[in-house]
Amino acid sequence: MRKYFVTGFYLLIVGGILLLGGFLMGANRSVVWNHGFKVAQNVDETYPLEKFDNIYLDGRSANVNVRFGDRYKIHVDGDKSQAPTYKVKDGTLTVSANKQKNHIGVNVFGRESVTITIPMNKSLDNISINLADSNIHINDVTVSHLMKTAKDLDYDANLYLNDVTIKKLNKANFYNATFSTKNSKISDMTLSASDYSDFKADNTTFTRSNINLDESNLSLQESNLDSMNALINHGKVAISKSTLMNQNKFKLFNSGRFSGSSIMVDGMKLSTDRGIVRYFGKNYGNNYQNKIDSTNLLDVKAADKGLITIK
Repeated sequence: MRKYFVTGFYLLIVGGILLLGGFLMGANRSVVWNHGFKVAQNVDETYPLEKFDNIYLDGRSANVNVRFGDRYKIHVDGDKSQAPTYKVKDGTLTVSANKQKNHIGVNVFGRESVTITIPMNKSLDNISINLADSNIHINDVTVSHLMKTAKDLDYDANLYLNDVTIKKLNKANFYNATFSTKNSKISDMTLSASDYSDFKADNTTFTRSNINLDESNLSLQESNLDSMNALINHGKVAISKSTLMNQNKFKLFNSGRFSGSSIMVDGMKLSTDRGIVRYFGKNYGNNYQNKIDSTNLLDVKAADKGLITIK
């Protein structure tokens, strides 16, 4: 018995060395079942597309990038048997990411990825996102209408916006996911986030926004807020080096926290039922007001033991 154990142990070590050597030498890294065992094959190709004004993303387990370029085209990279499929019909590009089934052993090439390119002088009417366990990056484009649904409440998709203009972003739902924006302009936003999601913005202008966060956090820096209304349950809000225009209201529930630093605003109305309001290091109990008749007003209300800090 001991002889079999020792033999098996040495075979395991030799197998591990051979596996590592195969990786380093660029060998195929997985086997898939497709009417029999087959060695996985990589696809790394760019295909031209006819003109489209809308993008619909569906499925799971993919990296999707939307960006400017020289022409309408799509680049697909990953396991050939698992690579997303696509088609253009009636001005809509539909990309369907497969469910990454039938893999045996080590993952092949990592997550399959798709890069969608539109000409630099063009914009998009609609982007609709219905992906799970995925990452979506949208860069340097103008979109009239963007929607995102949480396809899978266990494996939601992360969304990253960089240098984009979104004229309307509604029905944006996040579940244990990240929503990040940089150097962007977003109008008419309706967003819901829950289960430890993170909403982060850097150098972004928000106009007419309605946000509902449950066990999630909001972090804004060097941004502009114009008419934002936010409900936060069991979450934190942090705003720094930002300018607030018109009425911006934040209501906190269940020990939510609000902190602001270097905020440019004319008036403030800060209150908490059983918590504390701190303004530049001084404790004001549960209420602080300054120029509450101002057009540009920050209104923060904590309905429980919330902590509000301005510095």
